[in-house]
Amino acid sequence: MRARYKFVKKINFAMIGFGGIAKTHSLAVYDANLRFSLPYELNLKYIVTRDPMILPISGVINVTDIEEVLKDEEVDFIDICTPNNVHFDNVVKAVKYGKAIYCEKPLATNLKDAIEMERLVKENNIKNSVALVYRFMPALSLLKIELEKETIGKVIDFKVRTYHDSYLNEKKKDTWRTGKNSGGGALLDLGVHLIDMIQFTMGDIKGVDAKSRIFFKERSEVDEITNCEFTLRNGVIGSLEVSRVFTEKEQTDDYVVYGSRGSIKISFNNPYEIEVYSYESNSTEIKNVAAGDNLLKFYADKRNSLGYFQNCHTASLINFANKIYDNSYESIAADFDDALKCQRVIDMVYGR
Repeated sequence: MRARYKFVKKINFAMIGFGGIAKTHSLAVYDANLRFSLPYELNLKYIVTRDPMILPISGVINVTDIEEVLKDEEVDFIDICTPNNVHFDNVVKAVKYGKAIYCEKPLATNLKDAIEMERLVKENNIKNSVALVYRFMPALSLLKIELEKETIGKVIDFKVRTYHDSYLNEKKKDTWRTGKNSGGGALLDLGVHLIDMIQFTMGDIKGVDAKSRIFFKERSEVDEITNCEFTLRNGVIGSLEVSRVFTEKEQTDDYVVYGSRGSIKISFNNPYEIEVYSYESNSTEIKNVAAGDNLLKFYADKRNSLGYFQNCHTASLINFANKIYDNSYESIAADFDDALKCQRVIDMVYGR
């Protein structure tokens, strides 16, 4: 017996660039279509790449000219996965054709470009989003909720850190991420996620005292380690530490907020729960995301997880596709304005 298939609308998009993060986005698309009951199909129609024969994918058209893609009226949005210094040019071209834009973080390599990019999408009413995807981690929303309830009293301090060891690898010395002109250091590449987490959960950063270091000076022009002390507009002071040359048995990624009645901790390795410590009772309560909770609407449950990083990308891309489909989306998603706020903080740190 021949099966009958329900035909659904396709949300067609073009991926600009096809490096490592583009492959993460590609997997997110397949994950979205297979795992979630979407009223549409996310369809990767084009890949724009300098080497169109490097990775042929069935059903996908590989091209070298972004203009060819932008002229196609069937393309609903573009997904910018190029090196950071090319984001600006691609956004300018997409706005010219009125295309919706999903852009990898950071928005740009410098504040001037980021300001202009945000202005362009706003003035031309372009639907947009930036892959500040940690916002979709269920535990982060749980933390935000508990802070709003003042579960741990008044916030005294916070600490957020990410330690990666990928740039201990000597082969990394020739990548675009180690150059000032094309990429950016540990703060711009990894720390932008942490800055966004802070501003998403506790408010805007107004001041910074920071120190950056390069250990492998023969390999890198940009920071490998950055320590920041931030002052928020609400007066709270806390710290951020990011490195891509720190190695441990298990990768360290966590976020702790200290209050007058206790503390709350997130470990990225378990993004479904938070640890809430009570000073008064000297006890720790584990708060989990319940099955069926809206926070898991487009984020894989524990049993089906592909890891927090991949799960976050899937949830973020679905959210943007929903915006294209019927203008429905979760308010937690980051747009160009949110990314610009992060860029302003990074600019303060780098002292540009």
